[in-house]
Amino acid sequence: MQEHLYTPSTADLRHLFTLGFSETEAARLIHMKDHVAEQTEYREMIEEERRLDFIRWLVEHDRLSK
Repeated sequence: MQEHLYTPSTADLRHLFTLGFSETEAARLIHMKDHVAEQTEYREMIEEERRLDFIRWLVEHDRLSK
């Protein structure tokens, strides 16, 4: 894995340290968390989930029949 020059917040780092992560692992996790929304597949999955939630809402409120 390529090293990234990334400075996560101190509070996030401290929290991950208390969970047993090393400094490098914690920085990588925070970096991934901050950048996961940039991934196309993730965005598509979220959009699909929102569409399904909306359809459920329509059915539950008798706006769309089963």
